[in-house]
This record gives sequence, structure tokens and C-alpha cells, in this order.
Amino acid sequence: GKKWDLGAEIGLRTQDAFSSLNRWSVGVSADFSPLKILSLGIGYSLIDSHYEPSYTSKGNIVDEYWRIKNRFYFGAKVKGKWSFLRPSLRLRYQLTHKSEVNIKKYDSDGITRKTNKVKAANNESMLRTKIAFGFKTETRLTPQISYELYNNLSDSFSLDKSRLTIGTDIKLNKHNELGVGYIRTIYKSGDDDDMHNALNISYKIKF
Repeated sequence: GKKWDLGAEIGLRTQDAFSSLNRWSVGVSADFSPLKILSLGIGYSLIDSHYEPSYTSKGNIVDEYWRIKNRFYFGAKVKGKWSFLRPSLRLRYQLTHKSEVNIKKYDSDGITRKTNKVKAANNESMLRTKIAFGFKTETRLTPQISYELYNNLSDSFSLDKSRLTIGTDIKLNKHNELGVGYIRTIYKSGDDDDMHNALNISYKIKF
């Protein structure tokens, strides 16, 4: 029906100029629009993330590892339409369950095995607030800009990171759409900011 939107997606993330695979994910989602300006959504994603080797305070080496995450989310989105401008505001709550993982650990020589490091399973609750502006044009391009805040509900509502996205959708035909964009993510770590830059490429099929 016109009020429902069901979707499935596959995602891949690389790092350091496509030198290695950093994350893969699969997900499903459902959105319901009781009003033209309002939509309600739920979804689930299975995520497998890669972590680089690290060092302990004693100089031991913690090997690289992969960690499975199960993520559930629900939220609401309000959108408007004024002339060529398409503003929207989305609030989303997400719960991520990180599985327990056993990681190989070595002495500083990189050869002698130490007792494995165990990361216990844990849950992370996050509130995501996203404001976005789309721009309708007379071409196949639909430029967009958005800014999103991630507040960690598991840590006194502290700001975990923020994300700026600039890009455009390119309509190929009635059912196929290509998207390209630039993403700047700022991770909060104490008094310092850790900035990451990424190129985003997407392909969407509408039935």
C-alpha cells in the first residue's frame, strides 16, 4: 500500500582508501506513514565489524578481531515541502547488542602467546537526531545535506559523535537510483575530537 515502505539492504565499509574491509552488514526495515508529513519506522541490522591490533599498557599486543553486533531501532520522521526545499527531522532510538569475543594476545615480541583478552557482551543505547534538507531540481539530481547527533543513553546522554553528510541522488530511471556523497564524522573522546572522512556510494532499486 501507499502508506507502507518495506526495504532490505546490504552494506560494505572499507578504510584507508579501500585498502581493507572494515565492516559488512545486512538489514531489513519497515516504514508506515499515517500522515503525509509523518512516518514511523522500525528495523534490524546484523553488523560484523573489524578492529585493528592494539597494545596494552604493559606492551602486550592484542590481535585484530571481528565482532558481531545485532542492532534494533525504531523512530519517527517529520518532513515538509516548501517550494524547492524538502526539510525533515528524524528521531531514532537504537539498541545495539555486541557479542562476546575472545581475542588472541601476544607478548611484545609478537610471538609468545598470552592469555586471551575477553570482551564481554554488552548493550549500547543511542538516540540519533538528524536534521536534513533536500533540494528539488529540474534535473535528475536531488542534492541533500544533513547533520546528525548521536547521544549515548548508556552514558548519561553524552554526545558520542556527530556526522555531516553532503551528497546527491541521481535518478537513472523510474526504478533505479544512484547516490554519491561525502561524510565527515567527529567522534568524541574526552576533550579531543577524532575526525573521519568518508566517501559514500549507494545504489537503490524501487519496485
